[in-house]
Amino acid sequence: MKRKATVMLIVCLASVSIAALFLSTERPAHSTSIQQPDAGNPTGSGTGDLYLPLAAKNYDSASCDVIQNAIDVLPETGGQVIIPAGTFTCTTAIVISRSNVVLRGQGPATVLYLAAGSDSPVLVVGDTATPPAAAYNNVHISDLSIDGNRAEQTQECWGGPCDSGGRTAIRNNGITLRGVTDVRVERVSVVRARSGGLVTEKGCRRITVHGFSSAENAYDGLAGYETENSVFSELYLHDNPFAGISLDIQFNNNTISQAVIVHNGKQGIFMRDSQDNLFADIQIRESGEQGLFLAQVDTNESTPALGNTFHGLVVSHSAQAGMQVNNLSCRYNLVVAAQFIQNGGGCIVEAEEGLVEQVGVICR
Repeated sequence: MKRKATVMLIVCLASVSIAALFLSTERPAHSTSIQQPDAGNPTGSGTGDLYLPLAAKNYDSASCDVIQNAIDVLPETGGQVIIPAGTFTCTTAIVISRSNVVLRGQGPATVLYLAAGSDSPVLVVGDTATPPAAAYNNVHISDLSIDGNRAEQTQECWGGPCDSGGRTAIRNNGITLRGVTDVRVERVSVVRARSGGLVTEKGCRRITVHGFSSAENAYDGLAGYETENSVFSELYLHDNPFAGISLDIQFNNNTISQAVIVHNGKQGIFMRDSQDNLFADIQIRESGEQGLFLAQVDTNESTPALGNTFHGLVVSHSAQAGMQVNNLSCRYNLVVAAQFIQNGGGCIVEAEEGLVEQVGVICR
């Protein structure tokens, strides 16, 4: 017999209003003292809490619609939506276009799965207009898995050919952050998205991504555009056909640390138009082309990868160079305490000798 889940929305009307969606066969421990209201007393016998039963859903065929609905009915002050273990099927993206929202699962067993032919992202945080017409902040996403089901999608962009109007400017990533501030993504995995795993774009600031894994997406595991003052840590990015990490278009003043980047089809890290970033404690192995590739955008010398610091790198078994600096404009990059091991095209290859300052670098 299929397990059933009861869906209830709980709105706590205390000093700060919090809304939570619980999809579970058991009530959470912190609400065991709250009584179920009856029709004559919908506020719960003076407790200040309101239970609104939404629907009973089949545990094995739950829809992402119930998650979207719960986000949409949160009070103006925001709140949290809590999802249990189970697979939830999305026919379009879940969109968080508001501030002060928590979306939390129960770990890897909470799966958001994109239905065949949906041709959409799975989760978008921010305004879906291009450029974004509104800015949002203070969103926290944690403890869930995303499966973009890329083999059963037909195109890279949301609902039509890329950049043909409307939402087609948005790629079908696992997670897209658009023009948002103070957003946290923690203990989340993305696999098989039709475009990238997680993408920050359109003026993101103070983003924190921690404990993130991304694999088998159509393009890159993690990509950053127009993003500043953000921290990405404890990353595991593997088996993506293009780059483990792709950074382009004003990706400046960020920190990426404690990353394992393995067996990606082209580069471990691809960088253009990216300045003054810090990379620390990173393993890059078995890249299909270069371990790291630093360049400018086409012939535009004002868009280099410039002034970046790499500390504690281990780059091994790349098919081509361990690190390639492709253009003369890519200056002031510093590599400290690094090992380059058995890379097919050599250790550090520069467009001109001396572009990369090296301290304590071993090539073997």
